[in-house]
Amino acid sequence: MASGFRERPLAWDIYANQLYFHGYGYPLWLPDPDPSACEVEIGDVGWVKKGGFMQLFNARKSEDDQPVPYGVPEHYTPFDPPNLRISGPASTLQPSPLYGRTVHKADVSVGAQASSPLPLASAGGNFSFKCSADTGGFLMYHPTSYSCDIESKRHVVNYIREHFDNWLEFANNKWGQDLKEEEIRFVCGTTKTSKWAVAAFHGQFKKKQGSISADLSSVAGLNVSVSISDEVLPQSYYNNGPRRRPASSIASTIISPDQSQTSLDVEEKADQCIFIHYYKSKRKFLGFRMLKAAAGPDELPPPGPDEADSPVDVCEDDLSDDGFEQIPRSSKPFDPVDDLLDYILENSEATMAIASDRDLYAIFKDQEIPLDIKAGLQQLQPTIEVEENGVGTVSVVLNLNKPRLEDDFADIPETHESWTEKKGHDEPHAEAHGTEVTGHVNIDAPAQDDDDDGHKERTRKYLEPGAPTSVHDGSVTALAYSPDGKFAASGSEDTTIIVWDVERNSPRYKRPAHRDTVSSLAFSRDNRFLASGSNDKEIIIWTVDTGDEHMRLEPGVAIHAVAYTPDGSKLIAGGYDGSLRIWDAQTYALLHTIPKHMAVVTFIIFSPDGRRMATGGTESECCIWDVAALGAGQGEPAAVLEGHKGMVCAAAFSADGRRIVTASDDGSSCVWSAESGDALVILHEHTGPVWAVAFAPDSKRVASGSSDSTVKVCDSYSGERVLSLEGHDSMINAVEFSPGGKFVASAASDNTVRLWSATDGSCVRTYNEHSDNVTTLAFSPNDATLASGSHDGTVYIRSLDGL
Repeated sequence: MASGFRERPLAWDIYANQLYFHGYGYPLWLPDPDPSACEVEIGDVGWVKKGGFMQLFNARKSEDDQPVPYGVPEHYTPFDPPNLRISGPASTLQPSPLYGRTVHKADVSVGAQASSPLPLASAGGNFSFKCSADTGGFLMYHPTSYSCDIESKRHVVNYIREHFDNWLEFANNKWGQDLKEEEIRFVCGTTKTSKWAVAAFHGQFKKKQGSISADLSSVAGLNVSVSISDEVLPQSYYNNGPRRRPASSIASTIISPDQSQTSLDVEEKADQCIFIHYYKSKRKFLGFRMLKAAAGPDELPPPGPDEADSPVDVCEDDLSDDGFEQIPRSSKPFDPVDDLLDYILENSEATMAIASDRDLYAIFKDQEIPLDIKAGLQQLQPTIEVEENGVGTVSVVLNLNKPRLEDDFADIPETHESWTEKKGHDEPHAEAHGTEVTGHVNIDAPAQDDDDDGHKERTRKYLEPGAPTSVHDGSVTALAYSPDGKFAASGSEDTTIIVWDVERNSPRYKRPAHRDTVSSLAFSRDNRFLASGSNDKEIIIWTVDTGDEHMRLEPGVAIHAVAYTPDGSKLIAGGYDGSLRIWDAQTYALLHTIPKHMAVVTFIIFSPDGRRMATGGTESECCIWDVAALGAGQGEPAAVLEGHKGMVCAAAFSADGRRIVTASDDGSSCVWSAESGDALVILHEHTGPVWAVAFAPDSKRVASGSSDSTVKVCDSYSGERVLSLEGHDSMINAVEFSPGGKFVASAASDNTVRLWSATDGSCVRTYNEHSDNVTTLAFSPNDATLASGSHDGTVYIRSLDGL
């Protein structure tokens, strides 16, 4: 019989093209570890050759602990940023097999229905497939597979920017390679299994049917036979493994969530890396053609002479009716990230582009990865951020959430990457108690604990954070709860807002809100509307249920604070010029403009009874306003609190509204009469500026947080210190009492949030999910959750149930 196989493109390129769109990363044709090195791990720097990953070195290891015995680049510094967050292991893949773009399951033997997952977890199975094009591919694997990922994009981008030149020099001079910049990859995620089989085909197979026979019973790997239209696929077009001799059972000890130890016999090590997530970089060379930022496909410049003279080797048989273009044989491997790098350089002033495959998945999150990546990028026009140093990246939402593993953690085999690393803190962490948490399982870094004999013991601690991270691409600058506690909102320097469904513990929607930083957020008292103030001199009123814009106000000055009056009748905003503006909350007609503070209005708060309002500016005083008189247009405060020698940074009313406590960067806090403005108690508890204060719900105590990294709790009448809360390693940015008075929460620049017992001052929980300064903090009004926002762009909402 005449062969249907003709001159074919490379099998590993067909395979990568076919499987890439699933979203698990770059598919490796050779998942087996490089024989000259170790298994592929997060932090590996190398390149892809013939479908396998070739390691240069591992950036997370020391110079003496490298997987390849050829040294490290000059001026080598390990990738070891503070609070590096690595998630996993998490089970992520759908049941085996994974089909390519053009392969569709037709039938399954072994007793399963064709519409159900193929049960390859037992001795094996057979399945039939149909081809919708001449090219296809698929992956089969042992049903147990695990993924680990670096979540900190900014850490990786900064590290690549600082060290990339040394990597390229190391690869080409020390290793003797001839790699281009964009060929070097930094591995930021892996998916591994223990047995696998891959296949790819190319020929005249459109609308034809094929079959695969897979046998998992072999200890050496998956035995696979592939045929299409009665023609057996050549051996060069499928592969299976592992190709190494299987090791004997490996005993390991895992500490489960209840801290009990379980001894495991792991018979099959999951060291076969079937997918990698990765970053790449490329620089703009002299003469690089930059396109218009908003150029459409019909506006792109004509090809240069080199491009015009370079024919594309695609024959008529390479095109299918559905537009699928088969891959011509080429020296350049398939990698869509290259198109994203070019997009960044062509559409911005960036001199260096850094991008990841996860950027692409985020850009095309609402559609399948297009065949023509370049055209798809030009159509969607993702935003490009260019740093002062000339590095360009795309501003996208990275989806790092993975389906969680089953509760039986003991089934996870020990691997090199089975940790979520958190450097600096190893206190107990809160468990998730909310429903439908979509975050992945997170596991603390191996803690070096002293046992009774003073020896170090390596243990594993398990953690699931209270909520998935947010999707801001800049620092979180505002955080607010709705009065009923059902929603939370966050604003960012990336100009967006996100509204969160607190009960479901997930983002409800994200809106591109402003043209500058979102400085403040406030929910209306009936929970229907959300006001966002910005440096762009606008206030937007949003409908909470739908996320639609209800109204846009133009005060004509940058806004730093917004707040609804407790009776819901007024919206008040504080400007960067020190003025207050008051709108009717029903019609949003501007009622009054009151100039008072000499500079920025830094905060607006109300007493619980709604009778008084306090405002602070960058001067050393705090103003108390009668809300009723303010609504009538009376432009003078009822009292002015004077006595601090520095800026008043924050304030809080007592429960009855008769007293107020202020914080100042002069290192003091003070309790005042809100009625007369007299100073009642002056507190000098700190050795540095006081940035945050809070009144206890019973009004008997006040808490203050300072740059000296401590929180002090004092009697609000006598000034006597009741508690000293110590444990943070950096300045305190926010302090709150829980509505029920059970806890004190603090947020600090050491990237952590701590929950303290308000009774004895013990640390109940340390939350260290953030990777940068934690600047905002809030308890929900119903005392059910605790939210925080950080400079790293993340928001966490944690359940307090059971604490």
